[in-house]
Amino acid sequence: MRKDVLIIGGGATGAGIARDLALRGVDCLLLEMGDYCHGASGGNHGLLHSGARYVVKDPSSASECAAENVILKRIAPFCIEDTGGLFVSLPEDDAAFADIFVGSCRSAGVPVNELTPKEALASEPGLSPRLVRCLMLNDGSVDPFSLVQANVDDARAAGASIINHCAVTGMTVEDGKVSRVEVRDRRVLHTTISPEVVVNAAGAWVSEIAQMAGCNISMGLDQGSMLVLDGRHCCHVINRLRPPSNGDISVPNHTSTILGTTSRPASSPEDTTVLREDVDLLVRETSAMLPSLRDRRIIRTYGGVRPLLGGGGREASRSFAIFNDEGAENLISVAGGKLTTYRLMAEKVTDRVCGMLGASSKCRTHLESLGRPVGGKGGSISLTRLERKYGRKASSIDTSDPRVVCSCEQVLRSEVIAVMKAGDALTLADVMHRTRAGMGYCQGFDCSLSVLEVMMEEKGIEPLPSLMEFLQERGRGLEQVTGDQLRQEMLRQYVLRGVYGLEGKE
Repeated sequence: MRKDVLIIGGGATGAGIARDLALRGVDCLLLEMGDYCHGASGGNHGLLHSGARYVVKDPSSASECAAENVILKRIAPFCIEDTGGLFVSLPEDDAAFADIFVGSCRSAGVPVNELTPKEALASEPGLSPRLVRCLMLNDGSVDPFSLVQANVDDARAAGASIINHCAVTGMTVEDGKVSRVEVRDRRVLHTTISPEVVVNAAGAWVSEIAQMAGCNISMGLDQGSMLVLDGRHCCHVINRLRPPSNGDISVPNHTSTILGTTSRPASSPEDTTVLREDVDLLVRETSAMLPSLRDRRIIRTYGGVRPLLGGGGREASRSFAIFNDEGAENLISVAGGKLTTYRLMAEKVTDRVCGMLGASSKCRTHLESLGRPVGGKGGSISLTRLERKYGRKASSIDTSDPRVVCSCEQVLRSEVIAVMKAGDALTLADVMHRTRAGMGYCQGFDCSLSVLEVMMEEKGIEPLPSLMEFLQERGRGLEQVTGDQLRQEMLRQYVLRGVYGLEGKE
């Protein structure tokens, strides 16, 4: 198979590159070894950054986030909640930092306004009455799965070829160029691609992909842990007004609240394990800002591995870089950055690729919409809910069928059918990412078998391997839960063994 451009990695950056190239008329193919958002694009807290978090120590990243925040709210409003963000200072925090923070925001072009404590509590009643200062920023909440899927759909509509569950297994370099790339597709066996240009947008795996071509990219890998609470317990994104630290963000997202994050060196891209001390720290620190969080139900934990420039940790830059190696001159690698800046990263990479190919088309991704705002005039409640997940494709879902397969997230049976017909969803987890089935407080206990039934009817999916794969994935996120959620998980184990004869995860 011959392609002008092969993109490796189907996270936000890779999908954004595919969209940008396709809109410029470039023939491209994107391969993702798992499902879209397999890595850091899915392993984050869904925060659309205002840039404020980085203004003091990383002002260039802050400015990038501030500009892209405005663009994304304009081109992808369906998957963004413009909640606004509150940065809260408590008596034990450094009083001088708030003034430094405000000055840095203004220098970096990050809009900031101060609220009195009384105004802050009126706006967000759950805040601690101990708060000393409160600043309002333009943070928001974003659904990364919907955002990436919209980029994938738009790229395909413009002519791109995109395949998930297709891993790169090797490269051949001849005369200083990558001449062949070997891949393994879950749907078929093996194939070989001959590209003019290879773009390595593999996120935490960027170094591993570069090594296949004999190139070396030094990246820091940083693990972050997050907690999912049942229900929305704040109206705004809540940040601690102090230098970035562990456990200082609370994000309302869909039916949940996500607490984040921690930071420790990761041994590999797969090192996403959430520790018990991470859970205790996140609850302790975030509840200092929102006291009611101490007693809320944790329904899931998850981790992500961030690829960072210049080593890992809180001191590493959140900006991005594009790499090229003379040993494989047609291989471009991109690393670093944030979900909020994915479009900018894609634009800069696409500019470089077009220069190599002699293409002169200009970027249009900051102008072309990915979907309209939700809840337009005359729209129904059910259509509004569907638009939040599917953007333009919401109108293609049959809302005349009222059957619900996931009561926690109110997922219709017709949503699962639509996702299966689209062709990318091969596993229960794939369906979950697109529909949110199994993301509620029961974590798939009630709905996994109903969804599996639809998958069998539509595509003849082999039921047992798919179910076990899904239950193992869900089980990893339940290892640190306690209380009612733990009792529910124990019940699930008994049902799996006693009723269905399956062995769940101990």
